[in-house]
Amino acid sequence: MPRELLFKSLTEISNLIKGHQLSPTELNEECLAHIAKNDPLIHSFTTVAFDYSRKRAKAATAEIMKGEYKGPLHGIPYTLKDVIATKDVRTTFGNPSGIDYAPQKNATVHTVLEKAGGILIGKVYSQIGRGSLPVECYNPWDLRFSPGTSSSGSGASVASGMGFFSLGTDTGGSVRHPAANCNLVGFRLSTGMISRFGVIHPSWMSDQAGPLCRTVEDCSTVSTILAGYDPNDPISLPYPIPDYKSYLSGTLGQLKVGIPVDRWLWNWESEEVENIVRAAISCLSDLGAELIPINLPRNAEGWDVHFKITLPELACYYQDHFSESELENWPEIAGRIKAGKTQTFSDYYHAQQIADAIRQEIELAFQSVDLIAMPTGASVGVPGDAETITIRGKQLSTKSKAVHINNIAAMTGCPAISVPCGFTSENKLPVGLQLIGRRFAESTVLQAAFAYEQANQWYKEHPKLR
Repeated sequence: MPRELLFKSLTEISNLIKGHQLSPTELNEECLAHIAKNDPLIHSFTTVAFDYSRKRAKAATAEIMKGEYKGPLHGIPYTLKDVIATKDVRTTFGNPSGIDYAPQKNATVHTVLEKAGGILIGKVYSQIGRGSLPVECYNPWDLRFSPGTSSSGSGASVASGMGFFSLGTDTGGSVRHPAANCNLVGFRLSTGMISRFGVIHPSWMSDQAGPLCRTVEDCSTVSTILAGYDPNDPISLPYPIPDYKSYLSGTLGQLKVGIPVDRWLWNWESEEVENIVRAAISCLSDLGAELIPINLPRNAEGWDVHFKITLPELACYYQDHFSESELENWPEIAGRIKAGKTQTFSDYYHAQQIADAIRQEIELAFQSVDLIAMPTGASVGVPGDAETITIRGKQLSTKSKAVHINNIAAMTGCPAISVPCGFTSENKLPVGLQLIGRRFAESTVLQAAFAYEQANQWYKEHPKLR
């Protein structure tokens, strides 16, 4: 089996399986061999599900041979960020000591993917609870650099050809951040559209699971399957789910795209990254979109507000879901729990007020535009062991740099996608363009991302591995 097969899109592989040109058993074995060869360098997996995936692949092969094809995920190997509960595959919930918490129930997202015929090939690294760098998972484009946090393993595994998509979680950008760093498409749907049952979600306000894929079409396929009402999640919304793939087209006529003029946003990126993203935005205009300058001054307060809200919520979440003895055996999370417990209610209350003002500002912007285009908050060029990076002459923390930009969608609950838009000149590292839409306007976000992707096709570039 040619190695290039493992870097094809989910859609391409699905068509081969459906047409009986490739069996799930053959594909799964090739993926397992590829993982064994390359993951010792990248460290994206916490658990490789050898026996579990082989059993599932054998069953999928038999089903398809009998004419019982379930759809585009049938027989497709995928990975899950290891904060997602799987009762038959080790679940560490991000604890770096590797404890198996042995959940008694699967997360809804895992149940849905398995029902669609997907094959879980392993659980992947999450930076939750590390507390300090270096990051233990590496970017396959250059092993000296970070794949992005905290869904690090999700980004690294898909970019490396070790699974055809992954599910990460996004509190302040942790699906979009690694997608941008790894030349992938990362999609955060509107908050409430994907169930959080069985998924660690320390922030009640912001957390949402989301797919990391190789193409926009793949993201639309996975999102259509994942989205849906779940009574086990109190914020899950009982809205009808369209076939997102049906909205993909190649032109953007009549679409109005807002471009923030605020320097607070662009100054979080290097001059080179800004130029790459602005060139991508110009391409949207070439495709027929009207570009409209917008101002988002209140969103400059988003980083401070994000942590004043999420840290107390995190402290409550971990105390509610883990015993004292379990938390004692998880010292890496202790600092954030302490910070959340010691923050005053007044700070939390006032942060919620500012968050409402930020949401209002975004809603007002969407009165005049259909989408907002900006860079994806990422850590382009950040060495894996670096705690700071110098951008435009200022030393910035690598751990929170992305939150300043990506938190806009997380705080407002809007759908947002990161799509590859080029590479840096020096290290040839990927850069992402972010598109944010109105709440529940996933179709518009996907339409624009697909049009841009097809006009440029950066997704065809893959890292050089062994």
